[in-house]
Amino acid sequence: MLTCKEVSYLASKKLDRKLSFRELIGFKMHTAMCRLCRHYARDIKVLHKLMLKVGEKGQTLLPESAKLSEQSRDRIKLALDKALQDDNKNNKFIAD
Repeated sequence: MLTCKEVSYLASKKLDRKLSFRELIGFKMHTAMCRLCRHYARDIKVLHKLMLKVGEKGQTLLPESAKLSEQSRDRIKLALDKALQDDNKNNKFIAD
């Protein structure tokens, strides 16, 4: 019998490709008995469909009022670049 963790992985995998016969049987047996996994599989399937629909239409999920200004985006990019550079300087690997 599959664990809930394994079934959650299979539920995600099932969205992108066909499960093997063995995986599908294990998935169906587990979700027949486990309400939480059944709901999880249903919920991520709905989310997956919604995200595909949004991507097809080129829409965003945020209203215009929630978008950052160009100046704010540039400021964040600079801060992230600086943080990455500082992190790379501090985390050099030492050869044995």
